[in-house]
Amino acid sequence: MVTANPKKREVHSSTARLTVSLSALLCGLSVISCTPSSLVEQGIERELPKYVGPAERYDVKIEGFDASKGSADSVVAVGERVRPEGAPVIDRLALNLTGVVYDKQAERLSRVDNVSLTAVVKTPDLSDFLETYRNVREAEVTLQAPDRAMLRIRPQIDQFALPSGITVDVGGELVGRDTQLRFEVDSVSAAGIDVSAIAASRLSDAINPLADLKDLPVDVEIASVVAAGESIGMEVIGDPASFSPQ
Repeated sequence: MVTANPKKREVHSSTARLTVSLSALLCGLSVISCTPSSLVEQGIERELPKYVGPAERYDVKIEGFDASKGSADSVVAVGERVRPEGAPVIDRLALNLTGVVYDKQAERLSRVDNVSLTAVVKTPDLSDFLETYRNVREAEVTLQAPDRAMLRIRPQIDQFALPSGITVDVGGELVGRDTQLRFEVDSVSAAGIDVSAIAASRLSDAINPLADLKDLPVDVEIASVVAAGESIGMEVIGDPASFSPQ
């Protein structure tokens, strides 16, 4: 007569309980991630890099979702470290869409009634952008509320020659003009000496635009600009027709 090993029965029992628990957990996770609302959220998250730019992450929240229509009253998407073409890294971007319809079969946005964005650019990222894409080097940016900036730079302009190691202090106002964030220069000094208006014009041409959103698939216009601390905030209005399939 063979006697069953009680320890083996206990192992089998524990394994069975573990399998059931894991199955229940996986099933629960599947239900959470496959609800109609979450599927639309995931679809919109996949769409955002095409419209705004690649980012370290996007978080999407949907309000007033109607599963039967694939529509939502509003969609708020927050991106961290967004990298649009022609602009510095956006440290934080909040995209607000209202009157949204998502085509689940085509897996794309098919209608948006209104679009607005807020974007925050940090001064170190603006400095990196200027050094990489503009005719300056060793750029240092200081902000003054509500909309002024001071740039300390070493320009690389043929007509603007300075002794080695001399930097230029450029002061001015941050403004939004159509798709561009611009720096309207109103003061220039080098080694403490005021520089002519001609030099200011050349420096302005070398620096501007600080950012240009014209290459985004979404047609946008910068409505307002505010500066505080190490942050430049921009309110941007988008054309909802840009989200409709052509």
